[in-house]
Amino acid sequence: MARETLQFVHADRPPETGDVRVFDSFTRRFLGTAFTFRIIGSSHYVSAPEYDFYELSTCDPAPTVVRDGTGIPLESDRPPRRLVFETDALRCVTTVEHRPLSAFPHDRFRSGSPGFDLAYAFDGNPDAVTTIEIAEDGYETYHTYPEFDLALYTRSAFTRRRDSSPHRRSPDPVSDVPRESHPSEGNDVF
Repeated sequence: MARETLQFVHADRPPETGDVRVFDSFTRRFLGTAFTFRIIGSSHYVSAPEYDFYELSTCDPAPTVVRDGTGIPLESDRPPRRLVFETDALRCVTTVEHRPLSAFPHDRFRSGSPGFDLAYAFDGNPDAVTTIEIAEDGYETYHTYPEFDLALYTRSAFTRRRDSSPHRRSPDPVSDVPRESHPSEGNDVF
């Protein structure tokens, strides 16, 4: 596998994604609006159009990785890194930690419940996984790479900068509205 970086692209408009396959997704009310979380063919994609927030994480070189993307080396001995993205309405701070593959919670992944909000094993390999877990103020991901003995862990935390919509209700970090799940066999594109 020639992939040696995970690219993070944060933007205030949807990135060009081409025919990216979606393996699993769900939409959930979060911070007062709909956020859609997806595990895609090359990693993950999160969008919240009302906040002009789009995060694409990909291992694949693609036209989506533009100058404003940040490359995270897939090496286990790297120090933590902090990425900051802001719109008029939202501030997102993502902390990236390089952990050994053994730090990934395999039991939690394999048990299914209480597992992750989203999880997918690429090519059926339980050591090559992307997961997403929603928290009160953000979300966490794992991207595992057995070929590098690496569990890349991210924690994205949000702060509202201002009320960007006249229709917005009072803050509700994570609503109890049931999630809308869209599991697939990897044939969907967005």
